Amino acid sequence: MGKKRKAANKPRSTAKPAAANTPSVPDKGVKVVTLPAQAPVFWFGYEVSWAKLVVARVVLFGLLALDALLQLRHAPRYGAGGFNVAQLPGLDGLGPSRGSYEIAQLVSAYLFVLAALGVATRYVLPVVSGIYAWLYFTSQLDSYQHHYLMALLLGIACFVPWQRPEGAEPGTPVRAWAVRLLLVQLGILYLWAAISKFDAAWLDGRTLSGQITGPLRGLVDSSVGIKAAARFTILAELVLAFTIWIRPAWFIALPLGVLFHASILISGLEIGLFAWLMLALYVFVVPDRAWAWLGETAALRLIRRGVGKLRFEGDLVTGIAVVGGAAAAVGLAALCRFQYAVTVALALGLVPVVIIVARRLKDRRGGAAVGLAHVMAIVVWLVVDRASTVAVDYYRFWGGSSRRLGDLESAERAYRTMVAIAPEESSGHFQLGRVLLKRGVEAEGLAELRLAQAEEPARARAYVAEAQYLAGKGRSAEAIEKAREATYAEPESKDAQDLLESLTGKQRPAAAGNQPDDDRDQP
Repeated sequence: MGKKRKAANKPRSTAKPAAANTPSVPDKGVKVVTLPAQAPVFWFGYEVSWAKLVVARVVLFGLLALDALLQLRHAPRYGAGGFNVAQLPGLDGLGPSRGSYEIAQLVSAYLFVLAALGVATRYVLPVVSGIYAWLYFTSQLDSYQHHYLMALLLGIACFVPWQRPEGAEPGTPVRAWAVRLLLVQLGILYLWAAISKFDAAWLDGRTLSGQITGPLRGLVDSSVGIKAAARFTILAELVLAFTIWIRPAWFIALPLGVLFHASILISGLEIGLFAWLMLALYVFVVPDRAWAWLGETAALRLIRRGVGKLRFEGDLVTGIAVVGGAAAAVGLAALCRFQYAVTVALALGLVPVVIIVARRLKDRRGGAAVGLAHVMAIVVWLVVDRASTVAVDYYRFWGGSSRRLGDLESAERAYRTMVAIAPEESSGHFQLGRVLLKRGVEAEGLAELRLAQAEEPARARAYVAEAQYLAGKGRSAEAIEKAREATYAEPESKDAQDLLESLTGKQRPAAAGNQPDDDRDQP
């Protein structure tokens, strides 16, 4: 009875022999799935190599994790002024706030990393797909095409067999009807994109002319011209619409699609990581034998063998990995400059426990692997934070949004945090100084403006702001001196010149705080 129960609990594999009509012996432990005679081969008979699924999983979900973290800088848009318009009627009140948006993106990045590493994809993908759809459909603040597309594709991805079938090798074929559906969806996307361009403004090149920039624009103007380029775009999309989902036509779709989306990157039309995500989807269009060959290279064979020899077994090892991983993750999160990083990391420490309990991982290597993946996901947070300006931009845009809405207390809190995490950023000192002066904190406000002057000696704005404040307080001699310093720092500054002239009696004095914003969140 014990042996029968053990056999019954083995995971079912979706792998099958390479040739269905030729007798062959599958690898040991691989369950061959035979399709019923009436099953539609176009959908349920569609196969891809296991190596292709691995590469697609790592590249696609890795990019989505990066995209989620890069979106954190836009969090201050959400909930600002209590205004929101949803994508669908009736969802306006369900839109995220600044805090919930940041938390949702941190959790999304975490779950995408787990999915990229192949950890509990059946659990994490539906959850992260729901979060992604909530962020998109409940607000139009970031309503770009790729958000809609990725929300749809993530729903399809929940049905892709991302987990390794038992005994599968790189070239092992795996039935994946959802991959076929994903490619068909891309074909529909290209078809509609082409249809939407059949209007005079696009056909004569006017629309494209206002969008394309960079070195590609010069190449287009000196060769085919902008009108021909606009019409070629429609042609390319039509060709891709009818070739990307047909395997024999991949020799057309692959080079054309890669060139098409690479040109978007070069042209400056890129929004977020849209073009990169589209290029990642072309992993599915690369012939299976290419990924299988890559997986069978000597280096990767050695890595697979080395990993296969590792043994992380037993409740004790699993417990140490989970508890130690949770503690390490919190420590790494404490080094992140994201506002809620530590709180979210503490909560996510329960995820490995839930996964292990749900999968009943006992005396198996997977338990320790989940703990390691948990740490790796937080490492991605830290790397993106330190390698980008996302955290600094978050506080900059939060401060700017609050300041323009008249919430000086919130603006001060944001700018103080920005100065604390990035003291070398002159704009933080400049904006904090202005806010403090508006709130009547003169000594500290002037000190912050002078720190900004020291950090950006060739810019006039901090000198101008101080001169305007001093003039408003009736301290004319000091104001004139600061205005002169502004003209010395940036001789071409019209604001500095106008202010100096007004203070010396040639014009009416300018209003205090009349400085351009540099902390607006841009799309």
